[in-house]
Amino acid sequence: MSNDINLISSINFATIQINRHAAAVVLLFGTIGNVLNVLVLSENSLRKIPCAFYLCWSSVSAVVFLWSGLLTRVLQGYNFNWPNENRPICKIRLYLLNVSWAVAIWALVGASMDRYLCSSYSAAYRRLSTSQTAKRYLIGIFIFFALAFLEILYCFEASVPNVPVACYAQNLTCRLISDWSNILIDIVFPSICLAIFGALTIRNARARFIQPTANSISETTTSTNALVTRNNDRNLTRMLLVQVMIVLVLDLPFGVDRSYVSLTSDVPKSAYRVAIENLLYSIIILLLFFTHTTSFYLYTLTGTLYRAAFKRLGYRFLNQLQARH
Repeated sequence: MSNDINLISSINFATIQINRHAAAVVLLFGTIGNVLNVLVLSENSLRKIPCAFYLCWSSVSAVVFLWSGLLTRVLQGYNFNWPNENRPICKIRLYLLNVSWAVAIWALVGASMDRYLCSSYSAAYRRLSTSQTAKRYLIGIFIFFALAFLEILYCFEASVPNVPVACYAQNLTCRLISDWSNILIDIVFPSICLAIFGALTIRNARARFIQPTANSISETTTSTNALVTRNNDRNLTRMLLVQVMIVLVLDLPFGVDRSYVSLTSDVPKSAYRVAIENLLYSIIILLLFFTHTTSFYLYTLTGTLYRAAFKRLGYRFLNQLQARH
């Protein structure tokens, strides 16, 4: 019996350390990376590219997602659980978390669709890749998810007993609605869309050579402009596809975990099983948030266009710093 108690205590201690330290590291590097991402993608050379616009707003949403989800876990690791025990804060935080998560992931879907449109055989499809289309899409998904997740303001309560976190859905019906809406809206449907448009983009990129459609002053200018455009498209496509693979791999465990929790919600569980489930939940949640931490670092490694914009931004900052001194 004492060995079981010690084992459960050790598992709970590991869970606390993950929430206290690992979550803090993910929050720090995720915030820095996404803020830098927004600055780089807003740079003059990228600002007017629709795909960059999608990625920029995905990063903005990711910052809100990280802070609304990870800060309370870090505080919980230090036994400061007030945000989860305060009813208005609990509801507002969970509402922001779910809306920002959905917008962040579906903005990546928009970027993936944009890459498909850019690589399409059809000139009509390519003309749909515009900043105006991106703005309409992002406004549309924001309004849709802001309305879709209003149920959180009713379903979630503070200080709910016998759950992984105190701010949780108050009854079985609400938990099933919340879990399956997250699984479908944030995992299954976007993963299917990302996989489909990613595969179609790769197929188009391998199969075709886009002829320039606009008239130009000279053949040399046309060839040069077309080459620059193709290089930019390839860079953005490579950046996005790497991000898509990370999302597909790291988001999957959350979907499996939520399905398991829903199916076993009415099953009596021992203290040892609860401790194991809480530990796994902390690790899976960390992987989920890590998904929205990696974009800046992945883009820096995989995108020459992105690195060039980042260098220009850095040089501009250093020049402004030197001018002040």
